[in-house]
Amino acid sequence: MLRIASMNMLLHSIANPDIRYLDSLSEGLAGEWGKYSLVLANPPFAGSLNYDATAADLQAVVVTKKTELLFLALVLQLLKPGGRAAVIVPDGVLFGSTKAHKDLRRLLVESHKVDAVVKLPGGAFKPYAGIATAILFFTRTDSGGTDSVWFYDVTADGWSLDDRRAPLLAPGRLGPVPHEGELSAAEHSKNNLPDVLRRWAQRNDSERKRKPSEQSFRVSKADIAAHEYELSINRYRGLHEVKKIAQGEGWRLGDFAEIYPGLIPAAEIDRTPSESHGAGIGMRVLHPSLLAAKLPETDSLPVRTNEKEPRYRLQRGDVVGRDLAEARHWTVLPQEYEGVQAGQGLLVIRVTREVVPPEYLAEYLSSPQAEQQFRRYGVIPRIRRRDLAEILVPACDGDFESIRTAISRLREGVEEASNIQLALRRSKLSIFETSSKNERRIRLEQAADLSSLTAQSLRKQSEPYRIFQETYPYATARAVRKFKHSLTLPEKHEAALQCIESLILSLGIVSLALATHRGRQNIPEIAKWAESVSEGGASLGHWVGVIRAVGADARESSDTAAGLAEATASKKGGKGLMSDLSALVSVRNKIRHGAGPRTRAEIERSLDVLQELMLRSLSASTFLAGIRWVHADRLSWLPDAGKYEVSGLALMGDHPDFEPLEFETMNPLADNSLYMLTRQGEVIPMSPFCILGDCPRCLAPELYYPDKLGGSSAFLKSLDRGHELESDTIHFALRKWIHG
Repeated sequence: MLRIASMNMLLHSIANPDIRYLDSLSEGLAGEWGKYSLVLANPPFAGSLNYDATAADLQAVVVTKKTELLFLALVLQLLKPGGRAAVIVPDGVLFGSTKAHKDLRRLLVESHKVDAVVKLPGGAFKPYAGIATAILFFTRTDSGGTDSVWFYDVTADGWSLDDRRAPLLAPGRLGPVPHEGELSAAEHSKNNLPDVLRRWAQRNDSERKRKPSEQSFRVSKADIAAHEYELSINRYRGLHEVKKIAQGEGWRLGDFAEIYPGLIPAAEIDRTPSESHGAGIGMRVLHPSLLAAKLPETDSLPVRTNEKEPRYRLQRGDVVGRDLAEARHWTVLPQEYEGVQAGQGLLVIRVTREVVPPEYLAEYLSSPQAEQQFRRYGVIPRIRRRDLAEILVPACDGDFESIRTAISRLREGVEEASNIQLALRRSKLSIFETSSKNERRIRLEQAADLSSLTAQSLRKQSEPYRIFQETYPYATARAVRKFKHSLTLPEKHEAALQCIESLILSLGIVSLALATHRGRQNIPEIAKWAESVSEGGASLGHWVGVIRAVGADARESSDTAAGLAEATASKKGGKGLMSDLSALVSVRNKIRHGAGPRTRAEIERSLDVLQELMLRSLSASTFLAGIRWVHADRLSWLPDAGKYEVSGLALMGDHPDFEPLEFETMNPLADNSLYMLTRQGEVIPMSPFCILGDCPRCLAPELYYPDKLGGSSAFLKSLDRGHELESDTIHFALRKWIHG
């Protein structure tokens, strides 16, 4: 790392860098205190140090184990009075509710001068991390000086916010200082950095007049102190303007989107197919009458008869719909519609501030709740764009990618249900078509059979355990199947216990893999789990402790953790998944340790308790259905695509054989290894916490987790059968993971 850092400095024209090998948080740096006039830092976001391993000088500033807070304290100590700092921090630093978070923020605001908080877009550090971050600007004064803080919400930095991080503009239009003049409004929506610099220079002048609902604004010290010194932009943005819609907060559409009317009249459109053939995309017109459940192909769109340049052109991500009620068909435009012109009667909504995804906005505008807000005019009810700007759009929790995925799944189900209805309707209508009475009888039987089979299938899908059996990781899905098909009462009782154990172990494996992937393996509960594995075996209580701690840590860091953070959050009255898992461990331990039910009546009562808790826990763990467990068998490089192609097995659902699959990824994967694929596009290694291996007893492939470590081998157990396996490879990997 020293050589890499030195080369990095040289490449940035710093000829004599002073780079030292030491632990900045653990070793005393008292000789460096107060030496520096400027500190720019992007310290590690995640980590935890024991109090006795942290420099006493830093603990004097803030008493905490969290490295993100300790690094801020370190930067503050390095500065001389009047020295300035810009530090990238996870969002949790800005609004964390622990005493250490509040004390550090109070210190910065009251004893020094907080200059600005610049919120960065969610994908700024992809593909390496998806954690929400901000840049904290402050000046060391030792005498206060904060009168107000300038906030800016960067929604776009010129690059796509997915794992590809592809440029959204030409090279000369990227960066904070474009080479080719000022950016247009459309370009600004893709690159906010020049605007950040421009408004930063005006932060003590015109920026004071801007409203909190705008992209940048100032907040007084009094307001910050009144909100426990929170420095999160979301705390102050539009608090006075936010209104309630149903049970959630929302935004006025005109505050985060521009609305355009379609301008190309029908008289200027030639719909003759022969004339339209071969015309370029720039001459094509999307007429509102063409909007339906599906968008037409662009080469089938009509052509404008004159070459006059329109006031604006359609863009990818625009939400379009008709101004005519009952036939709006709100739709998000794909890439191929970029450059098409908008016909009269079309309403175009262009999101300028990313409050909700366009797909969510289109779904809401199609709802009865949105229609109730529209003011209508004339005998034929239409809406006007100025009235459309006034409607309130309800908020929705979750990151954009998870919302988009949920909407896609919703549409898939609606479309499939429509196809089923269409097939049933067609079979019913065909009965009475012209034919002989014998053919009519056959068609009647066929229609009846199709309807009956459909009804049976739907009834099966409505079974409470069906979704778990078909969509959860293999071991849990298999345990659910065993529970469903157990015949006797004792068998069902034992199967319920095995299902509970498999679910807890699966959640624990996911938690360990996520924490390790994010560099958070220093969490105390993980250390306790590692110690118990090293000293003779981890109990289910240790696994539950890991699940709870990783979920809580993710919430504090504003990390969804592939859904674990929300799933493990405490519900009203202290209820929720973690409460149920703790209760299940207590009941299970009592039964396993000899105090279980003996009579039939006792078994029935015990099973009732187990089944209620088990069903609630399974239902609260639905994020598992969105994480694919895969076994990578072979990796191939695709030079044209610039990606790797992975061939392997999908370890999801209760299938007799693992299903083969292929997928592409930007990250190189190890052959013969287990990974998690999240909906956010992350590829997370699961070894050494879970592996796929051949059972020495039944010779079938099974999923194994580490139970305990011996002198030279790791003793593994299967997730759902209790079979055992020894592995010196996992022993080495776990020892290395535990001891760093």
